[in-house]
Amino acid sequence: MRRIAPFETAPEAALSGQVNVDLSAISDNIKALRKRTDAPHFMAVVKGNGYGRGLIDVARTALEAGADWLGTAQLSEAVALRRAGITVPVLSWLYLASQTSATIREALEHDVDVSLGSVRQLEVLAGIARHVGRPAVVHLELDSGLSRGGARKEDWAGLVAKARAAEKDGTLKVRGIWTHLAWADVPAHPGNAAAVAEFEDAVREAHAAGLEPQLRHVSSSANILDRPEFHFDMVRAGLAIYGLAPADHLNPADFGLRPALTVTAPLVMVKKVPAGTGVSYEHQAITHEPRYLGLIPLGYADGIPKGISGRSLVQIAGRKVPVIGKVCMDQFMVDLGPDAAGIDVGDIAVLFGDPASGAASADDWGAAIGSHGDEIISRIAPRLPRVYQSSAYECPDYQEEAPSHVH
Repeated sequence: MRRIAPFETAPEAALSGQVNVDLSAISDNIKALRKRTDAPHFMAVVKGNGYGRGLIDVARTALEAGADWLGTAQLSEAVALRRAGITVPVLSWLYLASQTSATIREALEHDVDVSLGSVRQLEVLAGIARHVGRPAVVHLELDSGLSRGGARKEDWAGLVAKARAAEKDGTLKVRGIWTHLAWADVPAHPGNAAAVAEFEDAVREAHAAGLEPQLRHVSSSANILDRPEFHFDMVRAGLAIYGLAPADHLNPADFGLRPALTVTAPLVMVKKVPAGTGVSYEHQAITHEPRYLGLIPLGYADGIPKGISGRSLVQIAGRKVPVIGKVCMDQFMVDLGPDAAGIDVGDIAVLFGDPASGAASADDWGAAIGSHGDEIISRIAPRLPRVYQSSAYECPDYQEEAPSHVH
């Protein structure tokens, strides 16, 4: 099945490039990950618009594949899942304690679990829960060394005591306790074992205070693959769902995972230039012999990083060609070599996708700019249409063909 998600842009945008989302790959990846854990619960993390692949589509696919929890960073995405009719438990973990009560209230009214890592957050949530007329369901977060969200060890006892008091007065219900490891993407690092030991102490302290959380969760994608002893009651799968490497030493293909996203664009122009021709802004690239150049209608406004200049990452007609010159806002050039036989305007360039097909991966692109594939996929602009492909997935919210305003 192939369909195009609705988007509100000029018709020409559909011809500039597209993001091809393989929902069957997401489904297969989740099934492969589930086989690697004995944890009774599996959270599919769909933050960042499903890592750039489409929040609702990814969420529904994940649930059909066996996930029984969903995770978002922002409350707005959690509420969007509810508005789409998704009823499974959802945890959202990033919000301001001073955020408008309307935003938090809406999340609580939609039965969204929220993370709680400070007494100040607790006081805000408890106050809103009183107005809503039902307890806020929370997961207490321990800062086990990441120094990001959560309560530090020295603040944990105070948070636990306040949470228990709020449970007694009916404004709070602690469903889980969780942490995120500072060395999550280096599973063998000794800091992970130390953090998990601190986490287990925090759980015992919570029990001693009278809390009875149903869920303990620590593991993200790399830990699912490499540290089964950290799985506890639930694992949180993010990058691995999408076929990306959650750690430098982990090759997704070794675990039966494959990329779920391919970005393509047509060649809109091919031209021959003589030796000594400057290419793009400031002529940072100059041809040393006659060359054919190809023009691709994507640029940094679409999420193409400037750092890929000079890298042979783009696949056209079965061969890799280098990006030449500076990446522009809406377009960039590739060097097709001294002989462009077999390449013509309209040919499809694969920017990144499944290495099994000969394409560069998003992780290859990340390495080219000194980063990782997750940064690359998160850059992809909303203006690029998402085309969904799956042999089994059905979604009644979209038509089989593009709507009338898409040509």
